[in-house]
Order: sequence, then C-alpha cells, then structure tokens
Amino acid sequence: MSALALEQRPQLQPIAPRLFEPAGSTLEDLVLSAWEDLAADGRAECPVCGGEMSPPGCSDCGSQLS
Repeated sequence: MSALALEQRPQLQPIAPRLFEPAGSTLEDLVLSAWEDLAADGRAECPVCGGEMSPPGCSDCGSQLS
C-alpha cells in the first residue's frame, strides 16, 4: 500500500463514554420482580409508588401490571 493511500484513510474517533450508567435496578428489573412476587405470593411492592400491589392493582396509586 502506498503512503498516499495510508494518508487518505479516515481517522477513527474513539467511542464516547456513555452519559448514563444505571447504578441500581432498571425499570425492567422492578417490573419483573413485581410480576414474580405477584405470581408467587399474590402481593408485591408497587414499582411506581412502593405501595402494596395485589393482582387487581396497587392499593395506593392504582397502577396495574398488564
């Protein structure tokens, strides 16, 4: 390969670091945990407000898993 061909190759830029790295549980983790707890015990901690959730929904905020 000639020196000219090497000079014309584009320079690759390093990949920028991510702006956000989740430190704790993700929303997916929280929802799956609530599903598993509901299936096993019939109750779970609401992933939205932290209240008590049963199969019909959260008794505090009314959110539902569907």
